[in-house]
Amino acid sequence: MKNIISHHDFKHVDRVRNWALQIAEGEGFKDLELVEVTALLHDIGLAFNPERSRHGQVGAEIAGKFLTENSLLLEEKISRVTEAIKYHTVMRKRSKLLDILQDADRLEALGAVGIMRAFTSKSTWPEYNPDNIKGVMWGMSGRKHSGMFIREPAEKTIIDQLNFQIHYYDNLATGTARRLAKPFVSYMKKYILQLEHELLSGQKTV
Repeated sequence: MKNIISHHDFKHVDRVRNWALQIAEGEGFKDLELVEVTALLHDIGLAFNPERSRHGQVGAEIAGKFLTENSLLLEEKISRVTEAIKYHTVMRKRSKLLDILQDADRLEALGAVGIMRAFTSKSTWPEYNPDNIKGVMWGMSGRKHSGMFIREPAEKTIIDQLNFQIHYYDNLATGTARRLAKPFVSYMKKYILQLEHELLSGQKTV
């Protein structure tokens, strides 16, 4: 639970909020208040339930109760918020608000921030496999990669986690998010290649 909260703290939530607002504006989604509320509450379930797999469902219930009891939004908008929170970690029938939230959450795991998150969230894992520095998941498509990683990864290294995050790009739903994410993905791939280069160079005899 402590490790989950450490990389899903308010800094994470704030970054997701900022990305969500940028994506919404780029996609012409007018209700920015709805986007902001959804982003700010999207991971609230993690603070109340240690089962990460259920934090969307738990978070939706908590967010719905909070928004209703404090009369913060109309009932129809609360329903849209809770639906997006409930399903933000799974693939399902699309809504524009859900697309924006999921894309912002994925975008926040890319680039230099994504590398930082991989090393902090998986700090107990080996950094890399010396026999396959780029990792067994290097170059896989996002859907194949995600399924392999979630079910039973062949390895559990931080580089595998980086590859997993890189392929969030393949499942981005909006053109705005893909445009924003492209240089971040390139940066992460270059990092892995540079790491491999330095490690292999260090093995050479002078």
